[in-house]
Formats: sequence, structure tokens, C-alpha cells
Amino acid sequence: MIRVNAITLLNYLVSGSLTLLIPLLLLQRGFNIAEIGMVLSILPIVFLVSRLIFAAVADYIGWSHVFTLINWPSTVLSCVIYYFAVSLPFFAVGKILESLRESSYWAVSRTAIYKLSPKKAGNEATRNNATIWLGTAIGSAVAGLSIAAIGFNSTIATLTVISLFIGIPALMLWKSSSKIPITKDAHVFAPLDPRGRPRMFWLVSIAIMFNSLAIYPLITLLLPAFMDQQLHFSYLTIGVLFMMYNVISALATYATFKQALNYRRAIILSVLSIGASLFLGEPTFFFIACLVILAFVRGYGIGFFEHTVLKVSKESTNLCVDIGLLHVPMRIAEFASLLTLGFVAQYLGYTFVFLLTGIFFAIYAFFSLALLKYE
Repeated sequence: MIRVNAITLLNYLVSGSLTLLIPLLLLQRGFNIAEIGMVLSILPIVFLVSRLIFAAVADYIGWSHVFTLINWPSTVLSCVIYYFAVSLPFFAVGKILESLRESSYWAVSRTAIYKLSPKKAGNEATRNNATIWLGTAIGSAVAGLSIAAIGFNSTIATLTVISLFIGIPALMLWKSSSKIPITKDAHVFAPLDPRGRPRMFWLVSIAIMFNSLAIYPLITLLLPAFMDQQLHFSYLTIGVLFMMYNVISALATYATFKQALNYRRAIILSVLSIGASLFLGEPTFFFIACLVILAFVRGYGIGFFEHTVLKVSKESTNLCVDIGLLHVPMRIAEFASLLTLGFVAQYLGYTFVFLLTGIFFAIYAFFSLALLKYE
């Protein structure tokens, strides 16, 4: 697990930096939030297709090879493209490459965890989210400090160098995975046929979709733009706040392991989520307080996500593919939310879209818990 954790940490150090850096760079170049939302929406829709392809291939060539052959080079190349990007089409190409990085990681990361730690898969998958958020926190701090000190391009150059180091743990994992034998009549992409999965499988996919609607547009588009345009925070302040958000999420995740996934937790987290989202658009003090609450909610609520996914996938013979199919509604929702919420925020204001994300979390918490308790 150390090698997987190293890949995760480095991936999300880069990802955390780019998540903050790209919208701020586009704002600095004079693009509005609706245009930025269109560029950012490329990632989830390309992710949707490429993840399924990578998952199907991974089950046959071995999941560990995907880290080395796709995740590592696409991380480096996306940073290189962003370094030279000056127009929206260039940034779009960078997002496509970034999509390949993200999708190749998620196509095999849970499979790696389930295979390397089969007896503790649920907790290890939850713990992996904490590693992701710690990496994202470091990346956010690196982005904020570096942009303020040396500018956007030098920050991207630094991320390119960091990306090269992903190759070390990736190569160390090369021989760790097994392959599904390909028979003469087999078709590599046959498992991608969604038919034949039980109803519970698709109900879980809808439940986790609401978690993504609560968090993904908030982190990738709404918060960076709101802090820059409405609160007029410096790049350093934005980086520090994103770091704080992710550190709190990670610490809250570690605190969940000995706590039951019950209705008490769902009610408390839902009330906190809706309340904090409602007042997130208020002046600085209230904004920071609400951000802290939402960070706690995110971390303390991730157990619902990982245990519902585990419930319907742990016995799968095509694990990479099944986990990928579970995420299809989620990626479509992410694409639609980024494409539309930028326009909604521009014309109706941020308070309305912030509140929507809080309501989405409450739906996710109760829906997931109901599925976990269903026999």
C-alpha cells in the first residue's frame, strides 16, 4: 500500500495545484466564469469515456501497468500543455490530458486497494481519500504560495518536475497485478455492456452521484471564482484556505473509522451541510467558518461513499470495469454541473448554487445509508 499511497499523494499534489491554478489563471487572462466552466466541464466527460476504456484494458493487462503507461506520462504532458497555453482551445487540450491522468488513476486505484488489502478494503479505500485530500492540501498551498512568489508559469514548471517523480512508485508496482486470461472468443470491451447488473448496483451509482454534485463543482469552479471575484482574496490566501479545507477533510476522514454509519451521522452532517452552504456567500468571517464546516462534512461523510461502492463491487470478476460503470452517472452529472452552474452563478448569484450543493449532500447521505442498511 505504500507505493499506491505514494502515487496517490503525488497525483493529488499536482491535481490540487491545478484545480486551484487553472481557474485563477483563466480569470487572470480575462475569461468569465461561464467560459471557465465550459473548459473545466471537459474533464468529467472525457473522464467518463476514458475511465471505462482503461478499466476494461486494466482487467486484462494488469491494473499496475495503467499507472506506468498512462497515469504518469499524461500527468507530465498536461502540465507541459498548460505551461504553453494562451487561449481556451489550448486549455481544453490540457484538460483532455488531465482527464486521462485522472481517469487512469481512478480506473485502477480502488482495484489496487481491494487486491492489496482485501481484508480491510473499506477502511483502506476510505483512508485513501484522506491521502488524496492531504495531497490536495499540499498542492493548494504550493499553488497559492508559488503563484504569489514566482507567477503562474513558474508554478506550472515546478508541477511538471514533481510529475516526473510519479514514475518511481509506478515502476515499483509494475509486477504487482494479475491479469484475466483472454480466451479465443473473448472481447476485451465486452464487460462494458451495462446490462445484467442488479438494481442495487445502479441505485448505488445514483447515490454517489449526489455526493459529487455536492462537492465537485464547488471545489473546481465555484469556490476559486468566488474567492477571487467576490471576496478579492490574494492568491496566497486562496491557496491557504484550500489547504485548510483539505487538511480538515483528511483529519475528519481519519476520525470516521471507529464511528458507525447511522442515521444520527446522516442527520447531523446534512443539517451542517445545508446550513453552511446557505451562509457560504456571506462576508469573510462567515465564509471561512462555513468552509471549515463543509470540510468536516466532506471528510466525515466519505464513509457512506466507499462502503456503498464496496457493497456492490467486492465480489466482481471485472472489478475495474464495475467500479468504472458505477461512476458513469456521477461523471455525467459533473459535466452538466460545470457546464450550467457557471451560468447560474453569473446570472442568479452564488448563494443559490451554494445552497444546491448542500441539499445534494443531504440526499447523498440518506440515500447511501438506506442502501447500506438494505439486505
